[in-house]
Amino acid sequence: MSGPKIAALYGLIPNKLGFCGPRQDLLKKFIAGKILIPEIIPTLEKFEAAYAYYELIAKKNKIKTGAFNKKVVEAYWLGNELLEKITADDVRELIVEKFTRPGLLSKKDAEKKTKQIPENSKPHHSFHVLVLGSITGRVDFSDNIKLKDICRIGWGRVLKIRQTDANRGKILVSYRPLIGKKVIEFGKPIKKEVVWDKEILPTVSVGEWVSFHWDYAIQPLQEENIVNLHYYTQNTINSLNEKK
Repeated sequence: MSGPKIAALYGLIPNKLGFCGPRQDLLKKFIAGKILIPEIIPTLEKFEAAYAYYELIAKKNKIKTGAFNKKVVEAYWLGNELLEKITADDVRELIVEKFTRPGLLSKKDAEKKTKQIPENSKPHHSFHVLVLGSITGRVDFSDNIKLKDICRIGWGRVLKIRQTDANRGKILVSYRPLIGKKVIEFGKPIKKEVVWDKEILPTVSVGEWVSFHWDYAIQPLQEENIVNLHYYTQNTINSLNEKK
């Protein structure tokens, strides 16, 4: 799977909900193979937060193929070793330089947020959700841990599959939700139903591990993906709790 494909998959549902990126149907066309990578890149570049993180990760790791290199995009959404090259100061600089355009943060708000960035922060999606929050103002996380839990990239083991029509269904997964207010942690495993859209995830099997975003199943996960997702999400949780 290519970097742009991963970026499109994880950007699709929040875009559909109006939370980020330009409102259009090109993402789904690209995921379905109806348009090519060069045609989707301009759209993916308009996802203000994600694209800025991709650029930072690529730059700090000297990735010559650029922001949409597969490892770069995976680093942001799932996590991998590329994040280790980036410091909290790099993230602070990113917020001030990239997230203060019209329609995003004011310089005052950006500077305030940089002072709240924990020292061990990495440019992982869990950081953006749990620490930084929305930069467009289109969604208000506040202290709503349930909303943060469905926005962060979740992962779980498939227990049951229920097809509702030719292209859609529901997947029952076992996963550990985020819980707590002042102190955030992983709760005990629970069962949860997520949407299965075959245009996003063509096939799925009981026993497989899948990721989900905004309660939509996104992609099957390998052991390495699961380890990385847990490690970097836990890193964000730990750094945030230590800050408090």
